[in-house]
Amino acid sequence: MAIDIEDVKRLDLVGFLSNHYGMKFHPAGDSYVSLSAFSGENKPSFFVRQVKGHWLFKDFSSDNAGSIIDFVLLKEGFSEVSKALKHIGKLLGAGGGKKNQTAQSESMRGEKHACGYDLKEIYRNVKSNDQAICREYLIGRGISNEVINDLICGGIVLHNRYQGHSWCCFAVFDQKGELQCLDNHQIGGGEKFVLGQKNIFTFDWKILPAAERVFICEGIIDYLSMKTLRSIPGIALLGNSVGFDSGLFKNARVIISALDSDEGGLRGLLDLQEKFSDKEILVFNLGSCKDPNEYLKAVRAGKEPTNLAAEDKLTLYKEFMHAENKSAVSLKWGINRSYMYQIVSECEENIRNGFSQRCPGRKPSHAPNTLKEAIERIAALEEGKHREEVEKEKYIARSEFMALRLKWAQIEAAELRGECLADSPKKKQIKKKKNKRR
Repeated sequence: MAIDIEDVKRLDLVGFLSNHYGMKFHPAGDSYVSLSAFSGENKPSFFVRQVKGHWLFKDFSSDNAGSIIDFVLLKEGFSEVSKALKHIGKLLGAGGGKKNQTAQSESMRGEKHACGYDLKEIYRNVKSNDQAICREYLIGRGISNEVINDLICGGIVLHNRYQGHSWCCFAVFDQKGELQCLDNHQIGGGEKFVLGQKNIFTFDWKILPAAERVFICEGIIDYLSMKTLRSIPGIALLGNSVGFDSGLFKNARVIISALDSDEGGLRGLLDLQEKFSDKEILVFNLGSCKDPNEYLKAVRAGKEPTNLAAEDKLTLYKEFMHAENKSAVSLKWGINRSYMYQIVSECEENIRNGFSQRCPGRKPSHAPNTLKEAIERIAALEEGKHREEVEKEKYIARSEFMALRLKWAQIEAAELRGECLADSPKKKQIKKKKNKRR
C-alpha cells in the first residue's frame, strides 16, 4: 500500500496506536496519555498531541519522541524510513475498511472531519438510543427535572455507547444552530472526551445579547447546575479560556463568574476581568466547593448557603411575594423552604424598622439620607470632638506653664532688688536648714 509521508504524519496517532499496538489512551488537557510502549512503567507518561496538523508523541519514560514514523522505526527496529512506511501501509491495509480507527477514536482528538468521519452522522446514530440512563445520571448530579426536560426535548442530551461504557453526551450547537461537537461524560466513571471542535455551550443564544445580568462557568454540568440554582442566562466555556465573542454580553452590566475555584479558574477570572473591564464582575461564592455542581449537590444535601448578597435577598423576596407556588421559588434558588422564610422574615423586619424610624412631615434638608451617611456624620462629629479636647488640654498645659514662668520671673526680679518674697522657694529652703540646726 503506497503511502505519502505527509499523509502518514497526519494520521490519527491515538487511533493508530490503539488499534495496532494495543495502547489505551485517556484525555489529558490538549493531549492524550498512555502507558509507555517502550518500557514497563506503571504510571502513564507516554503523551500524544497534534501540532500544526501533524501528530507527535513524547515518551518521558524512555525519552523517545517524534512522529508515527519514528514510533514504528523504534518499535519495529527498522533502520530505513521506507521500511517503516511499508509496514504502516500493511497495518492500515489490514484494517478492513476501518480507515484507521473507529469514528469515536478518530474524533477524540477534536479535529472535525480531518480523517473522513461525519459528526452529524454520529449524532443521528446516538440520538436514537434510550435517554433514561442520562436522566438518572443528571438527577444524580442534582440537576432539576425542568432543566433535564429542556435538554431532552431540545435533542441536546444523548446516550452514547462507546468501549463498553455508557456516556451522557451533550450536543453543542453554535449561534446559527450548527452542530460543533459532542461532549461526552462517562456514566459511572470520571472519564470525558469531546467529539468535534470545542465551542461554548448555552440554552440562551437568543436572549444573551439583551441580558443585563449573565453568568459564565467552565463545564456543561456546571452550566446546568447554575440554571438549576439561578434563572439567569449564561454560557459554559468547555474549559477556562474566555476567547469567545464579547458581543454576546454587549448589554450586560453584571457578569457573574462561576469558574472553578482552582488555578485554572483563577486565570480565567483574571482574563475575564481584563476582557470586560467596563463591566462589573461578581464572583459566585462557592464556599468550600470546587465548582458549581459540587455547590449544588451540597445545597441538595441540606447545606444551605447563608451568604446570599443583599441584592439577591431582595430579589428573592420580590419573587416570593408574587409567586403562587412558594416551593418553586426555593427550588429555583437552590435553598430549602425554612431558609427561604428566614430571608423573607429578615426583609420584612428591615422594612418595618425603616418605616418606624421615619418621622411625619418633610425631612430637614440637612438630615442624612441613609443610615450609612448618618454613621459617617457621627464619626466625623466624634473625630471633631476629639480634636477639640486635645486642643483644650494643650491650652490648659500651656497656661499652667506660663503661670509658673511668671512666678519665677517675679522671684528673680525681687532678688535683684534685694527683696525676698515670703513664699519664695529660696526662703523656704533657708527656714528648713535653720530648723535642722536647732
